[in-house]
Amino acid sequence: MRSRSVGAFVALLLVLTACAGTADTPAASDGSSSVSRPASFPQAITDDDGEQVTIPAVPQRIVTFAPSMTETLFALGVGDRVVGVSGKYDDYPAAAKDIQEVGGAGDFGVDPNIEEVVSLQPDLFLTIAGGDQWKQRLRDLDIPVVTLDATDFPDLLDDIRTVGDLTGASEAADALTADMRERADDVAASVEEAGGAVTCFFEVYYPPLTTLGPDTYIFDLLERAGCNPVTASAKSDYPTWSVEKLVAESPDVYLTTPESAKSIQAVAARPGFDAITAATSGRVLLVNSDLVTRAGPRAIDGLEELAAALHPEA
Repeated sequence: MRSRSVGAFVALLLVLTACAGTADTPAASDGSSSVSRPASFPQAITDDDGEQVTIPAVPQRIVTFAPSMTETLFALGVGDRVVGVSGKYDDYPAAAKDIQEVGGAGDFGVDPNIEEVVSLQPDLFLTIAGGDQWKQRLRDLDIPVVTLDATDFPDLLDDIRTVGDLTGASEAADALTADMRERADDVAASVEEAGGAVTCFFEVYYPPLTTLGPDTYIFDLLERAGCNPVTASAKSDYPTWSVEKLVAESPDVYLTTPESAKSIQAVAARPGFDAITAATSGRVLLVNSDLVTRAGPRAIDGLEELAAALHPEA
């Protein structure tokens, strides 16, 4: 049962964290485009599953299958075209709560209901990594499925621009990502002024104690906020971690979310946690999971909040 609950939580985390992709437009390493990209159709891309997808005209009926994608479309000014969302976690902005939910199928309840999706007659379905079987079912029904997945912050900026291209909102995407990039530069400058990075540990789930590996989007966000995660040696994206190893690593700051820990006091009261430096020094912090785990427009808010928590002196 515990193994199943961990699997469900990680599956849910993957739903919450994804929103990005790769387009066939030249891009600089910081996520900015090297050329102006007016919206033009048809739009052809190779998505993060390696699938070649062509969008013949500006999509008018879009189904999103990650809260971050929903947020991105609303931020780009095309939220009124979203006719279906993954589920109850598609809760920002408030208007998203009124859109029909199409999730709830599969072993963990995080797959789409194919019949409901088909009934919405989407001309674009934006989704995330995984679910190869149901994706193929949708493709077989002539529904354009685009799989997108941000691996780090620059990739996220590039991917928001991709979503803008796919939906005919390139100019809005350019303006949004320029603002996000400028704010991220300000964070980097503040972290440097504060004396550089501190060590930290990010809790994804407990129990068992589960954390992040170096190839995840959140890990990159932590580093940009001025944190050196002590889990840099992890060999998987969401590894379990022993309390003994955590004590030996002695992170300066311990980060978790209200979904994993009810309170700071609850974390400190766990067996063995009284020997962790962050706990004894009062630097166990709860962070807003919506801002940190969702790779979407509000990620810059999450980056700023993480930096402020890690470096209050700045």
